Amino acid sequence: MKRITSNIALAWAVVLFIIPLPFLATLVAGFPALYSDALFGAELGVVAYTWMLAAVYLACRPRWVDRTVGLPHMYMIHGVLAILAIILAFLHQSLLPGAGALIGLTGHAGLYLFMAVAVWSLVFMASWLTAKFPLLAHIKRGLERVFRHEMSVWLHRLNLVAIALIALHVHVIDYIASIKPFIFLFDAATIAVFAYYVWSSVNRRAFALRGWVASVRPLADRVTELRVTFGSGDREQIRWNPGDFAFIAFPGKRGMHEFHPFSLTNAYPSPNSTSFAAARTPGPMAANTSTANGTVLTTPHPDAPVMSFAIRADGDFTARIASLKPGDVVRVVPPYGRYAEFIKEHDRTHDNTHGTVPLVLIGGGIGITPLLGVLTTYADGARPVDFLYTARSERDFIYRDELEQFGRTTPSTRIRLMAQRPDEAIIAPMIRPHAIYLIAGPQPMMEAVRAILFSHGVAADDIYYEPFAM
Repeated sequence: MKRITSNIALAWAVVLFIIPLPFLATLVAGFPALYSDALFGAELGVVAYTWMLAAVYLACRPRWVDRTVGLPHMYMIHGVLAILAIILAFLHQSLLPGAGALIGLTGHAGLYLFMAVAVWSLVFMASWLTAKFPLLAHIKRGLERVFRHEMSVWLHRLNLVAIALIALHVHVIDYIASIKPFIFLFDAATIAVFAYYVWSSVNRRAFALRGWVASVRPLADRVTELRVTFGSGDREQIRWNPGDFAFIAFPGKRGMHEFHPFSLTNAYPSPNSTSFAAARTPGPMAANTSTANGTVLTTPHPDAPVMSFAIRADGDFTARIASLKPGDVVRVVPPYGRYAEFIKEHDRTHDNTHGTVPLVLIGGGIGITPLLGVLTTYADGARPVDFLYTARSERDFIYRDELEQFGRTTPSTRIRLMAQRPDEAIIAPMIRPHAIYLIAGPQPMMEAVRAILFSHGVAADDIYYEPFAM
């Protein structure tokens, strides 16, 4: 409890305990006395199923959850729920072996399919796991040569097939199917989650924003700056906060049809924000530019929204970013993120006592990208901002000249770039009263920084980071 925020603790409590309660209550109330010996095993199965449903619901990326705990933390909950559901399902299976062929077949098939997808997801999507086990990271890189990003996304959807099999499994157990209140709740929840999954998938594709690649240029070794522009009529429709990230796809490019998340380095609209990308990149495309395939683009007004990304080539999707050309069509899901909301919450809390809270921003490697928008938006000369950017070597820094210039010209802002891992000697002097701490970077680096902050008495509610774990 000392190491997670109050919102995240509440989210865990809800998914682990509150959601299964009505299912358990209706099951126990109507459970036949003749089968009382099977009650505990049935309860384990019900809890496992509700956790599976919750994991699928969270996979739909509901925005209210994002603004409450942050989407990356929500993905972590999603992944851990799936693992816990598999464990309980195995216990359920060992306590209640199938009494009939159809019962056993549907239950076993659903469990093994769900387990296979979970293992696949842990290898391909759980960066926190591959960071801890180099062998898994090596296996992942080898498999990615055959199994591309789009295939991983489609395999993940087999969870729906697994849940359908398990739902059928429950319905063919006579003494469970006879408990009408439980079956009504069971079916209603299943249908609701399936319907929400379908609706969210259709909604994301139907209402995704349509933009075009404005520019592509190298920033560092294997790091590419991508700028995406939109039409002038989109100015009222598009907005994102500093520190947000967006899911983007390129429908005209092979292997890039599925949406992939990337952090934005700027914000829109943001009167205080300066985009480092805009400082050295050509302006929007000329009006009515014709692309290679003959498509005519409607050029944005000079003040049209422009999304800026800095993307490292770590997989098959990201490796293709450098080959994009100006004018390529981009589909963008409206951005997610909680960095700005975290700052606003603390500003409101401290308004009557300390004014705007001081910011301590600590980033490592390519993980610095979300903190760039936070820095240029909130370092307004009045708010104290301490910005630390670490990298493995000097050649790994991005926007170095722009950051140093920003630090020299912005009062109350200290910017440091260090080619080393942050340690206690560097972090401890940054701790100050009433400050909040935003961290971004590789998982081991973020864990190390959080451990140092905790050891110096910083509360979990004053620390925010986004682990892209799933």
